[in-house]
Amino acid sequence: MSRCGRFALNLAAMAALAGAAGGAAAQSASPDPYMAKQLSNAVRGNLFMRLGYTSIGVKTKSSDAVDVTGPVVTAADIRAAAAYGDSLPDEHPLSAANLDYNLAAVETGDELKAYSGIDGVNILAATLERNGLALGTPPGIKSKAGDSATLTLSIGYWLSDDHTWVAEAYVLAAPLTVKAYGEGVNARGRPNGLNGKQILETKMLPPLAVLGRYFGPRDQRVRPYLGIGGTYAVFFDTRTTSAYDSYVGGRSTAKLKNAFGVGPFAGLMARLSDNMHLSVAIGTVQIKTEATVTTYNTMFKTGDGVLQDYPQTVVDQINATQNPRNRAYIDSNLVTKLTQLIAETKGGSDLGTYTRKQKQTLDNTIFNISLGYSF
Repeated sequence: MSRCGRFALNLAAMAALAGAAGGAAAQSASPDPYMAKQLSNAVRGNLFMRLGYTSIGVKTKSSDAVDVTGPVVTAADIRAAAAYGDSLPDEHPLSAANLDYNLAAVETGDELKAYSGIDGVNILAATLERNGLALGTPPGIKSKAGDSATLTLSIGYWLSDDHTWVAEAYVLAAPLTVKAYGEGVNARGRPNGLNGKQILETKMLPPLAVLGRYFGPRDQRVRPYLGIGGTYAVFFDTRTTSAYDSYVGGRSTAKLKNAFGVGPFAGLMARLSDNMHLSVAIGTVQIKTEATVTTYNTMFKTGDGVLQDYPQTVVDQINATQNPRNRAYIDSNLVTKLTQLIAETKGGSDLGTYTRKQKQTLDNTIFNISLGYSF
């Protein structure tokens, strides 16, 4: 054989050897079906799922509602409205003549002039000025959240082969409907006009994750556990009620700030079979949120509940205009007319848009009972 022929034969042999080696390497690098199956079984053997019922009891610590856009009516507004009313022609429904009431039916005199319409308006303004007050959200307006419940689905994973450490996440739950109620006392120490009334309703998604440790052998009939849970409360579809809108004098919208919280958990797990178990858990999680409420087309009317929640000196002056015994001296619709007069003085058909905020701390007690299945 020639030298060229032997060279070609050697080259072919080397190529064949290299191909065989590469094929072996590729085969060893490909996943081993047996090992993959074993790994899959190990992961699946540590998974479980629970379907349960979760209830949440809430204790609320609430600050007073605070006007962040300023009061609705100030003493300066009232005085400006009084001056404007004096300038209107007598035929105008909000003129001084029409706010001075029908005094023809009673004996006129100096003692009655102090109770005429524009004079009464100025007396109210003086009362507010003397006490450094204004008409807006009264002090003492608080709120509290009601309890709620929902069905939940959770997925858990044992972090150790002896089923001691576990991580569990509540991955699916029907939105909770949470109702808020008015609470607090007014400046005179009496329950305010919102106390006990539903003022707000919202929906909440409370995704929850728990890291826990179970005690006792994994095949023990009943095992206790301790853990720590974290939640991120997502609020949506928040609405005020007609009772609240009526109290503040206009249609309102509300939103709640989403909030994160953590807290301790404890529970028991009872084995029903190799794959089934019953679990009971209770925990507490504290979250801090803030409500923002905006009221549109604000107007006060004679007889509105909010008018009775101001300090006594202001309430006395307002009540003097609303007392049927004083109708000979004071217009029974003075507050309504005064509000209209202030709105007209400002060039609008109402008093405008106002926003208030309220901070809340919610201590949630979470109870869950569920039926579990291990894969």
